[in-house]
Amino acid sequence: MNKQNIVGVITGDLINSSVLTKDQKINMQTGLSCFLENNQDVLMSVQFYRGDSFQLMVKKEKAAMISVIIEAIILSTTGTRARISIGIGTISKNISDNVLQSEGEAFQLSGHQLDKMKEEGRLLKIAVDSPLFQPILAATFHLAESIIWSWKPGQAAVISMIPACKTQKEIAEKLNITGAAVSKALKSGKWAAIEDFLNGYEETLKMI
Repeated sequence: MNKQNIVGVITGDLINSSVLTKDQKINMQTGLSCFLENNQDVLMSVQFYRGDSFQLMVKKEKAAMISVIIEAIILSTTGTRARISIGIGTISKNISDNVLQSEGEAFQLSGHQLDKMKEEGRLLKIAVDSPLFQPILAATFHLAESIIWSWKPGQAAVISMIPACKTQKEIAEKLNITGAAVSKALKSGKWAAIEDFLNGYEETLKMI
């Protein structure tokens, strides 16, 4: 594969979306838009389809970080979660500003994997056509997923603010909570371990 042509496709499916109120859905989409719009790591904007599913294209090295923050935004605004599947690969049909009509290996890997995740009880998975890198990536995603499953909405709210804030003090001010509450949420949410996972992922993807 030509490294220049490899992207990350994130496909998601909201869990228990039928119980969400209109306001919850609006808050979720507003939160996602604030995070994803004008984000230089997003190559094709997020689009929702079938009411509770979504897809976007991102730089391959940032796919894990973006997925983790999407999980945090969804949990903090709705109280529910999303199954998220990342496919790393090439694209063969690139329809500008319409991720749902674009095609290629990355889309196939992401979509096919998502179809199996409900019965597997999985929350976050990655697929890359590489016998060398797939096993280690799959293992680290499984471990990271076990932490994300444990998050509560309050912890997720703090984590969702990380990309937009430079300090814990700034997060506290935006959420109108104490600095101690921010520190406690990051510690109990095991953010340091998630950061290690994200840094390891990014370094690994540089080799793909």
